[in-house]
This record gives sequence, structure tokens and C-alpha cells, in this order.
Amino acid sequence: MFTQLHNHFIGSFSDSVLRIEETVKLAKILGYQSIAITEHGEMPFVYEFSDACLKYGLKPIFGVEIYFVDDAQESIEKNDKNRFHLLLFAKNAVGYKNLVSLVSESWLKNNYYEKRGLVDWTLLEKYHDGVIATTACFFNQISQAYIKNNLSEAEKIFLRYKSIFKDDFYVEIGKHNIPDEEISNRGLLEFAKKYNVKPVATNDVHYLEIDDWLAHDIVIKTRFDRISSFRIESHHFWFKSEKEMLDTGLSQEFLNNTQEIVNKCEFQLKDNVSEHRGNIESADEMINRGDAAYLSDIEYIEEDKADYYVKSILGQKHPDLVYYSDKIKKIPRKIKPNTSKIAYLPDIKEVIPLKVVFGKTITQFTEKSCQRAGASIHPVIRSPLAEALFSAKKAVFEIFK
Repeated sequence: MFTQLHNHFIGSFSDSVLRIEETVKLAKILGYQSIAITEHGEMPFVYEFSDACLKYGLKPIFGVEIYFVDDAQESIEKNDKNRFHLLLFAKNAVGYKNLVSLVSESWLKNNYYEKRGLVDWTLLEKYHDGVIATTACFFNQISQAYIKNNLSEAEKIFLRYKSIFKDDFYVEIGKHNIPDEEISNRGLLEFAKKYNVKPVATNDVHYLEIDDWLAHDIVIKTRFDRISSFRIESHHFWFKSEKEMLDTGLSQEFLNNTQEIVNKCEFQLKDNVSEHRGNIESADEMINRGDAAYLSDIEYIEEDKADYYVKSILGQKHPDLVYYSDKIKKIPRKIKPNTSKIAYLPDIKEVIPLKVVFGKTITQFTEKSCQRAGASIHPVIRSPLAEALFSAKKAVFEIFK
């Protein structure tokens, strides 16, 4: 039995065309009994994911793929763009709270120029209780050291992760037809055998069907609202059946090992009734205190932009322009601050994942999900001068992003 544990849905903004409900529905059709969500550095649509799993009778596994560095503040000070991947899953309520807190704190304390929140050893040590870790794709810190022939450093990093997560640490083995990945697999299996760590088979999923790689390509080529030459070297990132996973050459043992993680994960997301009203005389004061955040608005790929992108990249005479345009319409592009409302909840960062955009602390959840998490929503009255200053700051960010 096998579970797809490495899935990037549309909350991995501008790097996925994998819609939540249609994927969960397909998982059910393919005979899966569970499925995981592991967005890049954020957790924006966990309620929507939970609802879809409940609708189709699948067990939801809540995770996130973090951006990892040794020392976040040092990376920020040096403007070091290097970072690595690591997958984390919530075993229980403590683990889920720690995932949310970890994601929030990565943005609030280790904000890399508003491009990503960084997690380092300090944060990982602080928030590892109730959490399972897997090495993620070959762009993890262990594999990158191994690929560069720094074997002693790779082993040192491997052992440090194992010392934190103990029996809740696993290595991911994938087959995406990428040469560096094969080197990564050799190194990870070598360490796994030596230190009795179980390998799990994964596919780094970013789109639903095999032919959807082209829709994904269009989305990532236009992530900055201009057409780039960026390309992915593999087209193996679709949501595969268990048979398709076996056909890549992955062993049944590694596929079966995913169920050990599934069995450990017992957390179920529930709605919480808001019991907090609070005095909102100063929204900024409440935000600075850590009891509130501005709401977020989602920016989508609208129909005219979708048509323009597809025609520009595929050509005006491509026979499937309408198909690919429909594939990317209404895909979330990013979230931005809604400074007219705040979500109020004491210690909000432990319940609702937060983010920093245009210098504002905002919720990663939609307004509805914030309410389901137990937050109360309040309007914010801002002076015309404050709004003008925010608009000016936003314009500067857009120019230099």
C-alpha cells in the first residue's frame, strides 16, 4: 500500500497547477486511502484540503516543505540566496501547532526579503515535538553535500537531523529521470542502511495528469507577470498511481514504508468557535503584541492573463489554447495584505500561519479559514494618510521585487 506524501497544491504559489478537490477525488479513484499536503514554506489551504479529504473519505496528512538554512539571520545579512528543502508532517495536535508556529516564525523572524521564511537549526530544535521529517527532494541539504562529494559533511547533516527527529526521520527516494537525483538516492540509501533509517518512495507532485506539465510550465514561466525562459528539466511531476510509481523502478518496500508515516499521523483539523472579541482601538498595537494580523487577499490568474500567457508561450495557432488557458485560470498567484480587516486571536501565530507582505503581518488563511480557526474578524479604520503611505510602499515593493 502506498500514499502520495509529497504534493504541492495551488498554495505553492506560482509553482503548481494542482487543484485540491480534483486531486483528492482522483486519489480516491486510484484507490488511495490517504493523501498529504506539503506546500512550499506556507500552509494557506489546509481547511480546504481537510474538507476535500472528508468529502471523498481519505485520511488527510498535514505537512509543509520548509526552506532550510544553517543560520537564518546570517543568510539574510549576507543576502545568501541558497536554501534547502525539508518535509515536515504533523503527527498530532502538538505537531500541528508546532508546524504552524514554525511557519509563522520563519516569516516573522527569518524573513528573507519577503520572498520566503527561513527555518534553521534553532527553529527546528524549538518546534520538532510531534513532527515527522523526511529529506524531501534531492535539493535537500544532505543530498546536495553528497552530490558535491562532501561525504563527511553529508553524513554529519544526516546525523544531526536524526538526532532531532529520532525514529520520526525518513529519507525520500524519488524517480523523476534527473541525474542528480540518482546520485542523491545512492547517498541517502547508503546512510539509511548504515543508521537504520527507513526510505520512503515519493513523487514531487505539481500537477494532476501527465500532459499538465505544459500548464505548469506556463505558470512558472510567468510567475513575475512577465515571460521568462525558466524551465524544468523533468516532466515527471504528475499525480501517479501506485502502479506508475512501481513502473519508475521504485521498490514496493519503499512504497509500503509510506504507510508507517500515515499510521503515525493522527491529527484531524477541526473548527474552533471564536471566543475572543478584544479591544481593537489600535490594530497595529495588537499585531505587534502577537494577537492579531491583517487578513490576506488572494491574487488569481484572471482569464485575460491566462489567454495572453498561453498564446505568448504556445503560439497563436496551438490547437489546445483553450484547454491550457482553462488549466491555469483562477490559479492563485500570491496573497497580499487586506489592511481593512484584522483577524484577532491571542497568540495567533500558533493557530493561524502568518506571513509578511509589503511590510505587513498577514494571515496565510482566507477570512473564512481564520474564522474556522477561532479568530474574530474586525474592521480597521485607517486614516487617508496611512493608506497613502501603504500604497506608496506597496508600489516600491512591486518595482523592486
